[in-house]
Amino acid sequence: QSSNSNNKYQGVAIFSSDFTRARETASLFAEALTRSKIPLYTGDIILERRLRERYFGELNGGPDTRYQEVWDEDIKDADHNEFDVESANSVLDRTTKLINELDEQLLQAPLGGDGSSEGSSCWKCILVAHGDVLQIMQTGFLKHDDASRHRSLQHLETATIRE
Repeated sequence: QSSNSNNKYQGVAIFSSDFTRARETASLFAEALTRSKIPLYTGDIILERRLRERYFGELNGGPDTRYQEVWDEDIKDADHNEFDVESANSVLDRTTKLINELDEQLLQAPLGGDGSSEGSSCWKCILVAHGDVLQIMQTGFLKHDDASRHRSLQHLETATIRE
């Protein structure tokens, strides 16, 4: 679908983790939008460190099967740092701050692709990140008190889109 003056959105703002897997996914998405003549905010993907995967401390580089040990601790205490991991609430805090900043930034962005105020109402925002970060972030969107319930949410498969 091509962008035109009847669309609700000016185009798409893509913010991606700067880690390779996410960057590659964001690039594929951006290329498809460009082929469809849908404008990209700033003309490109914006790399954002706050979308990086959760730091799993001593478990980084090891088998993914060990992550369940961290998630079991998350349920008991979303502020824990067992295995020297980044706490779930810390991830929630950094991503919530990012969302608030992006919301403000995109609301203040010129509506027309040429910097003018002509055009439609806003930019559609796409975040490309990693499973744990996105699920923890979703607990914030669902207004949970903390991130302890992030693993109770529906699992995010690779390249899943949630609104």
